[in-house]
Order: sequence, then C-alpha cells, then structure tokens
Amino acid sequence: MTATPNLRYLLSINSENAWSDLLATLMDADQMTTRHSLGIAGDAPLVIRREVAKSRARKLSDRPDLVVESDGRTVAVIEVKLLAGLGDEQLERYYRYVDESDREGCRFLAVSLLRLRLNTEHAVEWDNRTWEGLLDPFVSSSVPWVATTAAAWLRHIAATVSAVDGATVWNQVEGDDLYLGLRLRSAYLRENVGVPPGSSSAVQEIGSGGLYAAMVDAPVPGSSYTVRWEATEHLPTQDVGKLTDGSGLRGPEVRFFLVQQNVTSSRTYDWDHLNVLWREYLAAEHWIPWRAHPPRKKLPWEIDGVARLRQLGSPVFLGYGFGERQAALSGEVHFGARFVLPPTATLAEVTDMLSRVAVIGSRMAMHPMAPRTAHTE
Repeated sequence: MTATPNLRYLLSINSENAWSDLLATLMDADQMTTRHSLGIAGDAPLVIRREVAKSRARKLSDRPDLVVESDGRTVAVIEVKLLAGLGDEQLERYYRYVDESDREGCRFLAVSLLRLRLNTEHAVEWDNRTWEGLLDPFVSSSVPWVATTAAAWLRHIAATVSAVDGATVWNQVEGDDLYLGLRLRSAYLRENVGVPPGSSSAVQEIGSGGLYAAMVDAPVPGSSYTVRWEATEHLPTQDVGKLTDGSGLRGPEVRFFLVQQNVTSSRTYDWDHLNVLWREYLAAEHWIPWRAHPPRKKLPWEIDGVARLRQLGSPVFLGYGFGERQAALSGEVHFGARFVLPPTATLAEVTDMLSRVAVIGSRMAMHPMAPRTAHTE
C-alpha cells in the first residue's frame, strides 16, 4: 500500500501561489470533476490559466488566481485566500475582468479555509466556498494520483489549521506558526462576536502585517466616521516574530476608536467629538480597565488635538491611536483608548468583552450630535 504523501513542505500556509498552482494542476488533470465541482456545463475541453492579466496598462493589471476557459469563453474565475483578506473592491474588479457577454454563464468562486472564512456578503455574484469543500470531490477522482493528492491535501489542512473554540486560551498556541494561531483567534472572535443592528464585523490585517484584528464597526450616519471596537494581540508584530511559542504573548488588546475615513491626513480629525463620546458613553464605565499610558504624538496638529482633549477634561490616556501615517496607508485615522486582557483569557471571555463594548459602540454611533464632516474634510 502506497503511503499518503506529506504535503507540509509543498503547501506552506503562507504561500497562496503554491496552493493555487497545485489546485490548477488537479483541475487540469481531472476536468470531469472540475466541471462537477464548479458547476460548469458542457463537455468542451477546459483551459486552466494562472494569474492572467487582461491588460498590462497601469492600474488595469488585475490577475485573478485561476481563470477557466472553454470554447474561447471564460467559464469560471477563482480567487483563493489563506491568511490574507480581500483587497479593496478586489472581487468587484475581478467580476469586471470577465466580458459582460460571458458573465451570466461564468462561475465566480472565492475560496478560503473553513476556519478562516472570507466575508463575501458585499459581492453577491461570488460563491463563497471552502478549500475543504472544493477539494473533497477530487478525493473520489478516477485519476489515482489526483485522488491521493486531494486526500493528502485535506489531511494537511486538518493538521495545519488547528481548531479553536471558546475554551481556547489566548496564549496557548499550538503548532509551528504563532501568526496562524493568532489569525485563527481573530477569525473565531469575528464569527462569534455579538454584532448590534447597524454594525458589521470583520477581520483586518493591522500594523506592518502578520497580525490581525477582529473588529466591529458602527458607522456614524451622515458622516465619514465610524465607531470601532477591535481586539488583537497586544505585542507588536515584530516582537511576535521573535517568540518561539505562545507563552510570551501579552494578551488580547481591546481598542476603542473614533475612526475618520476617506482622508489623507489627520489634520481635520474631530477631537471634540471624541471627547463627547468619551464623556457621554465611557466615562461612567468603571469596569473597563483602561491602559493609562498617555499617547505620544509628534505632529503639531496631533499634539494640539491631545491637548484639546485634556482641556475638555478627558483622561490623559484618551487620544491613543494612529494618525497621519495610517491615513496614508489606509485612508483612515484612528484615535481613542485601549485596555489589555490577561494572556490566559479564553476566547469565550474575549468574545464576551468585545460583544459587550460593541453594544456601547452602536449607541455612540447614534449620538444626536454628529462629528464635523463635509467641507472641512
């Protein structure tokens, strides 16, 4: 009996290209299963293509991970993800990649791991599939090596992407990849947090990359602001990379931000509104163990903003966050406050905390006085 191959060295959890290449190989080798799995009609030969740009012109070089063609028409577009999330309007751009005349008969699939599911609610044309579900039909392939590879691949996923649940302790990360363990924790929080009406949850990569935050946003009606609560590891990305196991993690950091969106600078941030939200909704919440460190600012207008908070009577720690550099990176400015839970906290405890403060966030977003917007921004 032939031993099942170990795909650990072939399919790194950090290499979407390796996973896409092998998927394309299986799809090409067993086109009958490919048709069945993707729901492609007809029996004409399939052409599987990898990262084909429709145009090399500047800003027009979108390259979906896999494109399937038949009889000269695009019949499927597949975008695969592992640890990374979706880019800005990525699925919408890839939908437009297909000629309008071919879109009705084309299948659009966004593929992610079962325990790291993508949120594709914003892109209704896309079928949200899992790697596990996509590979499962290939286990019964009539092509022996395809069946063996698919079965080994599913075992590799099960061994690599460990299960987490409410009893999982934050700093007890199993396996070789701390970043993956923390990414799984963020995914669990996002899937299980209580999201108030009018709010939305997401997982977003933060900092210099590698760490993720589970967040709940409550948009402020009629403005370019949102009230955000998020949870992530308190240790900076570069320091997580120096750890050999999870015992050195500091614990989940819970952050409150009044976020200004669609800006290129922190110059027009409404510090007065941040103070109003603090005074009306958070000052009396004495159960929240705020981290008391004063924010350190370098830019004159951010120094003035923190001074304005002090003048209005806000606590010395309000104003923590990310300003000018964050605006250049993401078009957002984040200022608020934070606290840290013990590294031995369970995911159930972190989820309960994030759910509790998200309710406060939804009330803050509906405050009758809106932040300054329009012509000042």
